[in-house]
Amino acid sequence: MCIHIITDSACDLPKERLEALQVQVLPLYVTQGDNIYRDGIDIQPEEIYKNMKEGVVYKTSQIPYQDYYDCFKTYAEARQDALLLSFSSGLSGTYQTACLAKNEINKEYPDVDIRVVDTKAVTGGLGMVVDVVAEQAQNGMSMDELIQLTNRCHEHIHHIFTVTNLEYVCRGGRLSRPSAFIGNALKIHPFMIVDDEGKLEITDKCRGEKRLVKKFVQYIADHSYDIAHQKIYFVDAYQDHLVNAVQEQLTKQYGCTNFSRKILAPVIGTHIGPGSMTVFFYDQKPL
Repeated sequence: MCIHIITDSACDLPKERLEALQVQVLPLYVTQGDNIYRDGIDIQPEEIYKNMKEGVVYKTSQIPYQDYYDCFKTYAEARQDALLLSFSSGLSGTYQTACLAKNEINKEYPDVDIRVVDTKAVTGGLGMVVDVVAEQAQNGMSMDELIQLTNRCHEHIHHIFTVTNLEYVCRGGRLSRPSAFIGNALKIHPFMIVDDEGKLEITDKCRGEKRLVKKFVQYIADHSYDIAHQKIYFVDAYQDHLVNAVQEQLTKQYGCTNFSRKILAPVIGTHIGPGSMTVFFYDQKPL
């Protein structure tokens, strides 16, 4: 019997792929005032970004303990082993909450193997981990082998982010209004990565989108393996022209044609807003 894979809605992997891999997705929560929504169930990213452009401010909250407990209990009662691939603990408390629920289930059902792994990955990076690990779970890999594979994926995935409109970062209280105004006026865009601890870090700033595109393309070229053939993942929130510009330069300069694109999940998108772009790729094959 194969090991069941669970993840959360911060995983930006297409729905049809998740269904093909039989991955269970637990929704994070999005709040707006007194309204509480389950990400991807009660509200969709397209609606969130449309409303954000009109001034609506959203916040996100982690998956509650009870949701994890109920999920794990379902597998435990069926005597089915399961592995949760969690959103980075560097950006959310979901991993710690999942561990508490897992520990309780392990006490109640000691003969069932339920585990939780901190992928230290986010959005498309988490999706890449889930894609590889869930496929190998279906191929019969053991629990320990799947966890080792998860760690290898984390070690070799690069996450790069940018925001072209600092207004949304300001609305969320993560940047002062004068700083956002000056940054937008000067067309300054942050260049961010997810570090080894799974935390978002600003490593550079680019003035103007042409320099930003050049920075993305050069970073990918410097850090990826087999750039002409590996799939490069783009996850964005209404950033068509920037995505197209980076893809066109990758194709022109390096022969890249294998791209995947998806809309950014709200767990990150509500904090950085429409106009954001993220790119994910490997610097080495995980298998």
